[in-house]
Amino acid sequence: MGKSNQTFSILFFLKKNWRQDNGSGHIYQRITINGRKAAISINRTISVDLWDVHKGVAKPKGKDAEEINAHIEAMRNKAYNAYTRLLESNKTLTPQAIIDEILGKTERQHTLISFFEKHNKMMQSSIGAGATYGNYKNFKTSLKYLKEFVHSKYKCDDLPLTDIDKDFITNYYLFLQRNKNCHHNGAIKQLQRCKKVISLAISRGLILRSPFINYRLKFDPYDRIILTMDELSTIENLNHLSTKQQLTLDSFLFACYTGLSFIDAKNLTHSNIVKGIDDNLWIVTRRQKSNVKARVPLLPKALQLVEKYRDHPKMKENRVIPLYSNQKTNDYLKEIANLAGIAKPLSYSVGRHVFATVVTLSNGVPIETVSKALGHTSIRTTQIYSRVVDEKIAADFAKLRNVLDKNQPDEGSHNP
Repeated sequence: MGKSNQTFSILFFLKKNWRQDNGSGHIYQRITINGRKAAISINRTISVDLWDVHKGVAKPKGKDAEEINAHIEAMRNKAYNAYTRLLESNKTLTPQAIIDEILGKTERQHTLISFFEKHNKMMQSSIGAGATYGNYKNFKTSLKYLKEFVHSKYKCDDLPLTDIDKDFITNYYLFLQRNKNCHHNGAIKQLQRCKKVISLAISRGLILRSPFINYRLKFDPYDRIILTMDELSTIENLNHLSTKQQLTLDSFLFACYTGLSFIDAKNLTHSNIVKGIDDNLWIVTRRQKSNVKARVPLLPKALQLVEKYRDHPKMKENRVIPLYSNQKTNDYLKEIANLAGIAKPLSYSVGRHVFATVVTLSNGVPIETVSKALGHTSIRTTQIYSRVVDEKIAADFAKLRNVLDKNQPDEGSHNP
């Protein structure tokens, strides 16, 4: 579309100050070019009942109406003059470019990447006081992906927050799937983090409206990978493993019998093992991900592993179980799965799933108890695991068949 065909309009509107709820609102100027919009505050407030919605001006009866309307007219003229200057200089015409011209570029433009970086710095400074390192690390990855997308799609290093719209979100989702190999749920998780940062910008008055309105961020349901009791037994009884494989297998089995995540198992020290209400040893720790306390009675097989590695030369800083890096651990677990003839993609997190399903829920432990042991903030999170394994269902129905068979009358019997 040529510049001669540009559609350009200016609108003044009132945004009610809902937080103060005092009947007043901030006056904004909206610039629209070819359907793209950007808005700025004109630094004036007015009572809602003194604002003429249709004319976009203050009603004459207000005591400050004359000054406000004069300021509105001055802002309107600035917008028209800015539009003319950009048109004559053959510069790119966007609503944000006009706003920058109005402001004389003396006010710093609020941009997506810059604001996301500020958010991450605030999160980093709050680690241990409301934020976790794991969550901060996730937002660092999200920022990295966002930078790559902006550079790839828009050929620039940053974008004004006001330019983030539904098309941006849709294109970012496609980028995550095609360029970062994210499955649907992984892409949605990235969009959720972006939405959180955008919501913070809205709360600070940097933009008026969320581009995520009417954009549904819905996860696809999926079944978590678990092992059957037979598969778990097969892995436990593997022999002739290398030192690295054996250590990795033991750390995995520790997850299977405690439900601890990788980072929580890595951080676990002997000071986290205390005598519980039943005089048996318990793990009492806080999950790094959520800072929620997890209390897990030590099952015999987990206790055996604790004792096995108590004086192990690889143990440092009073740690309970030795662990390689997450990546190396998962690589060795794939080797172990191959040796055991198990086709499932084994990873350390599978151990936590095994604890929740095969070790606890399938053996009759109530879901409320499992939720506490896993350190979940809501039982709804635990319900993901409550799809009891087929082996348990088959066993329960076998018992049911036996009961029903016993209650069946003998063949050929009849009532007198």
